[in-house]
Amino acid sequence: MPTEKMTDLDVTECLQLQLSEVEMLQSMFPSENEFCVDDPGVISDAQSYTDGDTTELPHQISFTLKIHVDDPKCDVEILCQFPLHYPSELPELFARSDILSRQPQKQLNDDLLEHVTSLERGEICIGEAIQWIQDNIAKYVTYSPDAGASSDAFGRTNSKKSKSEENTFSRLWIHSHHIYSKFKRKDILDLGNDSGSLTGFCLPGKPGIICVEGPKDETEELWARIRRWNWKKISCKHREDIPLKDADEERTFDELRKFAGFEEKEFDVRGGPGREYHMDLGLFYKFLEEKQCGFVFKLLLGVEGKFASDQ
Repeated sequence: MPTEKMTDLDVTECLQLQLSEVEMLQSMFPSENEFCVDDPGVISDAQSYTDGDTTELPHQISFTLKIHVDDPKCDVEILCQFPLHYPSELPELFARSDILSRQPQKQLNDDLLEHVTSLERGEICIGEAIQWIQDNIAKYVTYSPDAGASSDAFGRTNSKKSKSEENTFSRLWIHSHHIYSKFKRKDILDLGNDSGSLTGFCLPGKPGIICVEGPKDETEELWARIRRWNWKKISCKHREDIPLKDADEERTFDELRKFAGFEEKEFDVRGGPGREYHMDLGLFYKFLEEKQCGFVFKLLLGVEGKFASDQ
């Protein structure tokens, strides 16, 4: 198939390729403990759509693979979800293993994403991802970044924080076209809770909103990680940088926080076509107002905020 067509497959072609890949994976991993589709009914729905028996788009195909690696001896679990336009779009992948601590596991998934992104779009790639994990996981087992300005096991430099970073509180307001994926939602919560220094929230649905606050370098690191993922559209709409010490007063990080912990928020979830859903934005605005952040509603969504009773 010519390259120029491979990046512009229609939904039917994409679903046919997805079904073929699922069938191939089932033959490669015949045991139920090795390959498990989250909702087998979705496979039937996708088949009905490609056969022309229905015009209703199926939900996304998602499944879990468990592979064994000989060196080092371990099992790796791979969670996968196909966007409707995969393989024209990237699959959502998350690999985990009991032998990996959190930071090496994050690095493994970052590098796996980078590798899959480098592959030719329009070609199925789960087999290639499996092979890459089997070939590379050993170096993540020994991953141990040093402190200060030395290099980690991958040759990346871990520079010390600058004084301005150490003494600046930041709050980032991130807007995404949507946040539906259970994998992205889990990863966002993991990133937000990993350091213990960040607070904020993630609002899934359409649109998707992320607010993260805490030390400047850590908020920027979370934003740098998130924006590398596969998104339809995502941007940081607003940021607040507040020095801990100025001519008039000295404050602590905790005194500047608007939120306690990092959590996912929901406000009267309302369904839409397919997997689409959105929140009651009036209730969301009320929540922001209660946190003295109501002004950011218009910055995020382009309209004035209204309480639910006003709508």
